[in-house]
Amino acid sequence: MGVSHLKLSFCFTLMIILFTSNQLFAKTKSVTIATLFDYAPYCIADTGFQSSQTLLPDENAIGFRGYSWDVLRESFQYMGYSIKLKIVPWARAVSMVKSHQADILFPTGVNKERKKIFHFSDEPINSANFKVYVNTQSKLKWQGLKSLSGLSIGVKRGFNYGDKWDAMTGINIINVTTIVQGFKMLKAKRIDGFLGYETNWDYSLKQQKWLNRFKKLPAFGSTNEYLVALKTNPNAKALLADFDTGKRHLINSGRLRQISEKWFGKEKD
Repeated sequence: MGVSHLKLSFCFTLMIILFTSNQLFAKTKSVTIATLFDYAPYCIADTGFQSSQTLLPDENAIGFRGYSWDVLRESFQYMGYSIKLKIVPWARAVSMVKSHQADILFPTGVNKERKKIFHFSDEPINSANFKVYVNTQSKLKWQGLKSLSGLSIGVKRGFNYGDKWDAMTGINIINVTTIVQGFKMLKAKRIDGFLGYETNWDYSLKQQKWLNRFKKLPAFGSTNEYLVALKTNPNAKALLADFDTGKRHLINSGRLRQISEKWFGKEKD
C-alpha cells in the first residue's frame, strides 16, 4: 500500500473514532444534584470532602458516602448519567434547586408547602420517624405533641417534621445547625427536648457514644423521603422518572438489598 493510501486509511480510521466518541458523548446524560453533608447514615461528608465534584457513570464521590447517596448514585448511573454533585448546608441546597442551580434535591420529606413547588419521585430514597429526645431524667409525660406546649424544643434548621408539627402553636422552637449541637444543648438543659429523625439521630448518638444519655418519646409521625425537582424545571419529570427506573432495577436485581445490608446489616429472620 502506498503512502497516500496509508494516509487516507489513517484519516478514515480517525474520523470513525472521532464520530463514535462524539456519539457516545452526545448520549451521556447529566444531572446536577444538591444535598446536605451531615445526615448520617444517609448522607455523610468526611473530613476534607469536595463540596463540588463531577462523576462519570462509573465513578463514586470523593469524601462523600451514605445509604441514600449509594441508592441515588447507582440508580442514575445505571441509567447512563454523569452526576454533578453539590454538597452544601441544607438551606443552601434548597435554594440552589429553587434558583435552578441544581436539578435535584434529596433526601426530601413531604409536606403541603413542598408539594406546591416540587415534583416528587415515585420511589422513596429513605424514611424518617419523627421523635422527640429528652434527657433521661426528664419528667415529661407524653400525650402527643400537646405535651410540648410551653417548652423549648430544638429542631434542625430547615428540616421537615410533617404537617402535624407545622400546625402546632405554643412551642418555643430553637433552631440548631447540627445534630451534635442539638444534643449538647439538650444535655446542658438549654432546651427541654430535641426533635429529630430516629435513624439519623440514633446514628449520631452511637457515633458520639451518647446512647445512654437520652431517651426517646413515642413517634408522632413519619414520612418517606424522596428526590424532588422544581415544577418549573422542564426536565423535572424526566429526571425523576429515570431515577425511578434505576431504583427499580436495584430492587429487582437484588442490589438494593446489598446496599441496605452494607449500611444497616442483615435483617433478622
